[in-house]
Amino acid sequence: MKTSESETLARETLLNWPNAITLARIILCLPVFAFAAYSQSTVWNFVGLGLHWALDGLDGYLARSLKQETRFGAQIDIIADRAMVAFFYINYLPTHPHLAAPIVLYLILYGFVDHYLSNQFLQWGLLSPNYFYQADPTVWLLNWSTPGKFANSGLFTVLVLSTNSALATMPVLVGLAIVKLFTIARILRLPLPQAAARLHRPPPEPRLSIGELLGSRSKA
Repeated sequence: MKTSESETLARETLLNWPNAITLARIILCLPVFAFAAYSQSTVWNFVGLGLHWALDGLDGYLARSLKQETRFGAQIDIIADRAMVAFFYINYLPTHPHLAAPIVLYLILYGFVDHYLSNQFLQWGLLSPNYFYQADPTVWLLNWSTPGKFANSGLFTVLVLSTNSALATMPVLVGLAIVKLFTIARILRLPLPQAAARLHRPPPEPRLSIGELLGSRSKA
């Protein structure tokens, strides 16, 4: 399940291209969203969202292709994803108040519940949630496979922007809530690597007392 210590140390170099792009995403997108809020500009709000999506795809691609995935990079990527999406919707809500209920519910599910779940990879010593199939394939498929990621982070936004309907987003929100509750329950039942190792560890050899040891030698 785990990589060798030398591979892990090599991968945990903090100064690499993927991490630099993730940090650049935060540094570049924040002023764009701030300007969108100040000017009440829908266009600049969408520019910020587009920039976030583009750089998010780029840092993930480089991390995998250059073999520079790190736990630090995974964690700042998780934080950046939720922060940028939250800023977009904070700017989006004033001009779409009828979507307040589904957007707030989505931000709770994605910004808090999914944030908690996305950091569970650390308990299994994995490089990122992308490798959670090593701990539980079902949880990984529902949350961090390519279809799982789209359902968790992209589908709601696509529906909001394409339909402008609170009713159209409700099936997605209900589905996401069910998936998150199921995932939490399943993860809580998973044995941690240390516990699993103890379950499969052979029992210790019985220790003889001094009297039993001397007796066994006399019989021999």
